Amino acid sequence: MPRDLPLSNGSLYVAFDAQHRLRELYYPHVGMENHVLGHVCRIGAWVGGKFSWVGDEGWTLSNKYAKDTLVTEVTATNAELELELAFREAVDFHLDVFLRGVRVGNLANAAREIRLFFTQDFYISGNEVGDTAYYDPNSKGVIHYKARRWFL
Repeated sequence: MPRDLPLSNGSLYVAFDAQHRLRELYYPHVGMENHVLGHVCRIGAWVGGKFSWVGDEGWTLSNKYAKDTLVTEVTATNAELELELAFREAVDFHLDVFLRGVRVGNLANAAREIRLFFTQDFYISGNEVGDTAYYDPNSKGVIHYKARRWFL
């Protein structure tokens, strides 16, 4: 299946589908050890008691790179939720790090609570057996791991 907006530094490779869902994550060699295997890693938004996954019905997406860069510039807009999410993502050139920034735009005329949800569907080292995760209070993040592969 074709992928949109691939990002890589030669050892870490990530790519998205047309709905801007992460579908490929290769490390430490591009083409070997796909830790997602095409499964879907989603981003969801909850606003005013309504929830929707980015890319599902009701979302309009603009997928592109920032000019002269390998940094994504993706805008996802949902008219019903009156919400706009602007993503900027990159893989660092020197470090094996995937970075994602999200700017949340409230398109309603009133202040509201907006919650974002991120899911991972890892198949670390190319299979689902033995994947483990825990919350690390020092980094304030979830660490997914199996054997020698660790993802924060």
